[in-house]
Amino acid sequence: MDFQQLLNPEQLRPVMDTDGAVLVLAGAGSGKTRVLTYRIAYLIEERGVSPYNILAITFTNKAASEMKERVLNVTGKSGVFISTFHALCARILRAEIEQLGNYTASFTIYDDNDTTRIIKRVIAATGIEVDKNFHRDVKWHISNAKNHFLTPDEYYFRIKDQKLSKLICDVYAEYEQTLVQSNALDFDDLLLHVVKLFTSNKAVLEKYQDKFQYILVDEFQDTNIVQYMIVRLLAQKYGNIFVVGDDDQSIYGWRWAESENIEKFRKLYKDCRLYKLEQNYRSTGNILNLANKIIAYNTNRVGKTLWTEGEKGVGIVYRTLYNEKAEADYVMEQITSLIRYNGYKFSDFAILYRANSISRPFEEKLTLYNYPYKVVGGNKFFDRKEIKDFIAYLKFLVNNNDNESLLRVINVPKRGIGDGAISKIVDVANQMNASLYWCIKNVHQLGLPAATARNIAKFADVICLLENIKGLKLGEFIDRAKEIINFDSMYDKKVEEDANRLDNIEDFVTAVKEFEHDNKEATLVDFLQSVSLLSDNESNQDTEDAVTVATIHGVKGLEYRCVFIVGLEQGIFPTSRSEADEETMQEERRIMYVAVTRAKERLYLTNVTERFRYGKKEYCQASRFLDEGGLTKEREDKLPYEKQYTPTPSKIDFTKISKPAPAFSTPKQVADTSKDLSQFQVGMTVEHTRFGKGQIVEIIGENAKIQFPELGIKTFNMRLAPIKIVQ
Repeated sequence: MDFQQLLNPEQLRPVMDTDGAVLVLAGAGSGKTRVLTYRIAYLIEERGVSPYNILAITFTNKAASEMKERVLNVTGKSGVFISTFHALCARILRAEIEQLGNYTASFTIYDDNDTTRIIKRVIAATGIEVDKNFHRDVKWHISNAKNHFLTPDEYYFRIKDQKLSKLICDVYAEYEQTLVQSNALDFDDLLLHVVKLFTSNKAVLEKYQDKFQYILVDEFQDTNIVQYMIVRLLAQKYGNIFVVGDDDQSIYGWRWAESENIEKFRKLYKDCRLYKLEQNYRSTGNILNLANKIIAYNTNRVGKTLWTEGEKGVGIVYRTLYNEKAEADYVMEQITSLIRYNGYKFSDFAILYRANSISRPFEEKLTLYNYPYKVVGGNKFFDRKEIKDFIAYLKFLVNNNDNESLLRVINVPKRGIGDGAISKIVDVANQMNASLYWCIKNVHQLGLPAATARNIAKFADVICLLENIKGLKLGEFIDRAKEIINFDSMYDKKVEEDANRLDNIEDFVTAVKEFEHDNKEATLVDFLQSVSLLSDNESNQDTEDAVTVATIHGVKGLEYRCVFIVGLEQGIFPTSRSEADEETMQEERRIMYVAVTRAKERLYLTNVTERFRYGKKEYCQASRFLDEGGLTKEREDKLPYEKQYTPTPSKIDFTKISKPAPAFSTPKQVADTSKDLSQFQVGMTVEHTRFGKGQIVEIIGENAKIQFPELGIKTFNMRLAPIKIVQ
């Protein structure tokens, strides 16, 4: 195999440096997976190392599978152990855990749900009155302790000044005892017990050191303390350790990843050779220039500068729009123009955001213009659990015979109504030939156990309160309904995932109010009907050729010809909590760096001057990252949304980017943006390709409000809308 022909000089040097400790600082798009693959091939073909003596560790099952396939294709040989940390540790423990005592090889691995149930049970057994979400705090503390090698007693001294610290550590101790009695391990234990095994049993450690004489670790910046220790122990005997990472892409601090492990590695291995992969094969020069400028503001980094032999490419586009609707329309404009005039496909685009809660306007516009899209690393807005829960309450409120909706939310938030209680009341309803709703309202007459009846009555009280406010205007109703249901009791704002769910609920409230604004006399039934049409996936199935809508964390490792980074406002990106903590701000900046380097050819950055959040209009300040990137602010005039920005389509000069324009045919969904808009008049009947016939009720500029019998009134940019006049 001619490695010199297959790799550039930057890549070749670390591939051929096979003995001792090697650190490769691999920039985004620099070919790190290629380096890992060919290093394994070089070890096997040029150094004569047995595949069975090579261990490669990565972070996801998908990445491990892809690397296995690449190694097999390149070398034609199997036997290299390519795995995630957790899979590697599970394999070791199946063979060796009995050496530790307390466990047998048939141990069970408990998932997050199992862990939560045990913690709740242990808390309940203490008899101490605590907040409903206390189990979430305890779960976080237990994982935090384990990821820092701390026993319950040791952890107590770390947190003893915190509220309920003793209770937290007592629950931790009892939780650990429960795991031992159940012959079970949680995910943190898989790693922790391997460290215990290796540090307490020299023979077992040497067995695996002799097996894995050459160790390669991908995404080293994402390792935590325990993972770092496992790698260190395995490499202790032979010292042939090869790690690839990028401290500028360390974005998982919330799960205890430590980018500092890269610097620790250099200090541990004094003779470590450092190689930098700085030549980027993904992005144009302008995109890399922006990424380099922004990340340079971080101080805790080894330092590198991405470059490319390709052209500078088209310039970065930065736009400030009036509000989130205008922002979404602007993005749709660019997608439409690039597809129609420049040969792009839907799958060439990614719309990226820091906060899940701002995705809805983009999803709605993609749906209205009938463009296929997929959400990576999460669910579409109306498919998110908390939104489906809220909608189920509303569905049941307008249709008391909707048993599916009732059963979905009877214990949301938790009211102590278990599956057994639900089965009993369903059985009673069937025996009496009565509706579930009647049984719930009259639960004390059904002869059920007193505790069961009391808990079900709590749900009946909530429904009664909701029934009492049905006559309110839609906007006022939804505010009151959110308070009555009390979603806040389900989620802990201090936990990022929970905070995101609460933000999504707030944006759902915003969606209801927007619908009321456009449809003055709209009822709850009208809104639910509109949501049903918008969230109907049959007409907009996920396909391979679909626009990606995702959080930045969801697309790490992926790339797109054109990327839109939206919602670039202080408090959203970077998040508000980063303002008071420099370390958190540096991670936010790394997230921005990851977002920018997903783009291959074109990059658009957008924000708004005002955004409707948390039930009110907020005036927004541009993200500090835009200043750090040296971008010129191009703000649109503050006009009402209907008069907002409508750019003229312009062809892209493909001589300015590294790849020629492909031959293409425009997808049927994409409108002809050159059509004559003067043909559309107020009062005219038009037809949407998906939502059927509607009537134009207002035209302002290129935007028209169209009323559909079932969808209600929606605002369309008529150059983008898949709409034709009905003759």
